[in-house]
Amino acid sequence: MSRSLVGLRRVSLVSAIMAFALVVWGAVVRVNGAGMTCPDWPRCQGRWLPALDNPTFYEWSHRLGALAVTAIILATFVMALAARKEARAAFAVSCASLGLIVAQIAAGALTIVLRNNPPSVAIHLVLGFLTFISLLVVAVISSLTPPVPGEHGARDGAPAGFATLALLSTLLAFAAIFAAGLMSAANDGLACVGFPMCNGWAGAASDAQMVHMDHRFAAYATAIMVVVTFVVAHTSDWARREIKTLSSIAFVLVIVQAALGVAAVASRLNPLVRVTHEANGALLAGSLVLLTLSAFRKPVPA
Repeated sequence: MSRSLVGLRRVSLVSAIMAFALVVWGAVVRVNGAGMTCPDWPRCQGRWLPALDNPTFYEWSHRLGALAVTAIILATFVMALAARKEARAAFAVSCASLGLIVAQIAAGALTIVLRNNPPSVAIHLVLGFLTFISLLVVAVISSLTPPVPGEHGARDGAPAGFATLALLSTLLAFAAIFAAGLMSAANDGLACVGFPMCNGWAGAASDAQMVHMDHRFAAYATAIMVVVTFVVAHTSDWARREIKTLSSIAFVLVIVQAALGVAAVASRLNPLVRVTHEANGALLAGSLVLLTLSAFRKPVPA
C-alpha cells in the first residue's frame, strides 16, 4: 500500500468529520437566529473581524469553519490525485467534493444576498449534506482499497429491485432535507403541533401548515422506505453482510430521527433537540447513500 493511499485514508476521514461538524454548526447558527448577523459577504458587518457578540459569533465562526473545510477538501483532492492509480473511484468522488464545497460557499453567499429566503436556505442545507456525504464516501472507498474479496457464495450484486429501493429511499431522504430547510427558514416548525397529520387527523389549513406537512410527508415516506429496505435486506439470501449492516444502521437512524422530530415539536423547538435532529438526519442520509452504492456495486470475486 502506497503512502499516498494511507494519507488519503487519513485526510478524507478528517475531512468527513469536519464537514459533518460544519453541518451541525450550521444548525446552531439557525437555531440561534444568527443567519443575518453578518449581512454582507465575504466580510461581516463591513469588517474581516467584527464585534463578536453572541449572535454574530455563531455566523462568523461558521464562515471560518467553511474556510477550514475548504482547505481540508483541497488536501483530500491532492491526496486522491496522488493515489488515483490505486483508488480511481475515490479520486472521482473527491473531484465532486471539491465542486460541492465551491457550490456550498456560493449558496452561502446567496443566502445573504437573498436575506435567508426559504429556497436559498434549503439549497444551502442540501449542499452541506452532500459535501459531508461525498467526503464520507471518499473515506469509505479509500479504506476499502484495495478491494476485499466478497463473501463466500455472494452473487454478482444486489437485485435491481433492491438497488432501486435503496436509491428511492435516498432520494426521499433528500426531499425531506430540502423541505426541512424550507420549513426552518419560513419559521413554520410549529405550524403543526399534532400527529400524525397537522392537528391529529386534520390536514393543513394554511400555507404555513402546508410547508410543515410537506416536510412530514417526505419524512414519513422516507421512514416507510427505509423500513421496507431493512426487511428486504434481512429476509433475502442474496444480501451481503455490508448491505445488511448498512440497512440496519439506516433503520436505527430513521427511528431515532422520527423520535427527534416528535420531540422537536413537543419541546416547542428546543435548540438542542433541533440540532441533534439535523445531525442525525445527516448521518441517516449518509448511511442511505452508502447503502445505495453498495447495492449497485458488484463484489470482488473471492
